[in-house]
Amino acid sequence: MAIGKIMRFLVFVAVATMQLGAASAELDREAFASFEQGQYQAAAEQAVGIGDAENLALAARALNAQAYLEDDDGDARKVANHALNYAEAAIEIDPTLVEGRLQAAIALAQRGARMAPWRAFFMKIAQRARTSLDIALELDSENAWALSSSAAWHLEVSRRGGEGRFGSDPELGHHQFLTAHSIDPENLVIAYECALRFIAYDREEWRAEGLQMLQIAIAASPENAFDEAIQMRARAFDQAISEGREAEREFIESQP
Repeated sequence: MAIGKIMRFLVFVAVATMQLGAASAELDREAFASFEQGQYQAAAEQAVGIGDAENLALAARALNAQAYLEDDDGDARKVANHALNYAEAAIEIDPTLVEGRLQAAIALAQRGARMAPWRAFFMKIAQRARTSLDIALELDSENAWALSSSAAWHLEVSRRGGEGRFGSDPELGHHQFLTAHSIDPENLVIAYECALRFIAYDREEWRAEGLQMLQIAIAASPENAFDEAIQMRARAFDQAISEGREAEREFIESQP
């Protein structure tokens, strides 16, 4: 089993949590603006300078976005390490901050996806990410980002490692994705991630739902630079599907 591949599921879906949540009113405006424009390093530096829990979580979010978009594994891993540090600092200040828990899970997944599979396994990256997600859901059971990230965890760990691996449950993941979409139906990132994971799981009864979600992602209006990048991927996925199952599988396996 490729543990590194198992961990890649969170690298993308959890990037969904790089959008602003209920705590947006607490975020520094300059840092927020830089994040929205895709200037992730500048956003992180500004947010860290403020230093409260919400802005440290924003710094982690920005660096997770940067790591996700980085092609070089070593560079991405270093950036994700900083993101994890900021997320953990946010949690230390406010253990009830959902965004801190989510960003910690994202950073762990980024690291796991960019390191040797045996290292990710022995560092228990998947289990640690699951713990962070469980706490986030305990804090806010109707948080669309927490639900979608948890859903992806269940589906991808089951797909890569076998159903039940680390407690994964694909049926629960399917339900959580649909719930997340119902909570935030215009969210193109959640729609895209739902499409990717449903189609990748290769259950015929889920495929139709995945194709529908993909069209929702393609038709949605991007709200920031990250949305625009994800919509480009949705269009590329749609093109791969139109070319046949081999191109579709190649696209799926190429995703971080």
